Amino acid sequence: MSPESVSGATYCGAVTGAQRIAGKVTSVHDGDTITVNGQSIRLDSIDAPELAQAYGAQSREHLSALVLGQQVTVTYAQKDQYDRVLGTVFKPDCSNVNLSQVASGAAWYYEAYKCEIDSHQRTAFAAAQASAKAAAQGLWAAPAVAPWIFRNGVDAKVPASCPNGDAPSN
Repeated sequence: MSPESVSGATYCGAVTGAQRIAGKVTSVHDGDTITVNGQSIRLDSIDAPELAQAYGAQSREHLSALVLGQQVTVTYAQKDQYDRVLGTVFKPDCSNVNLSQVASGAAWYYEAYKCEIDSHQRTAFAAAQASAKAAAQGLWAAPAVAPWIFRNGVDAKVPASCPNGDAPSN
């Protein structure tokens, strides 16, 4: 990874990763993974229910309605262990698709990775989740098991604070 990809940049007024992929969303795998230009994109800062989990199919449907067949720009700084881009997806109007998934109750804010995004985005994701939960929207309409618990049987460790302050987001 080059130094400029780690240092971050801005896009649509948000601190983001410096690398970009622009193109049409050709498939939606689940509520937090899409394909753009043949590249698998894992939406960062969120975790959606697994397809076999309660609300998994609805989460995927919500993301499909937001982006399938549409032009998007993905900003990122890194890839995950499965060689998927870990990115923030923006629509042409600059709406943040990752945040939209959380705000609608279609995904969780993945706080275990909060130190990888700047404080403004941490605040936005936490507020969006609190609002969706308070309104019993989407997955919050029934008792919900976080996908990381569903997959691993244990809760994710959330840092009490971010030792390096604000990091550029992916």
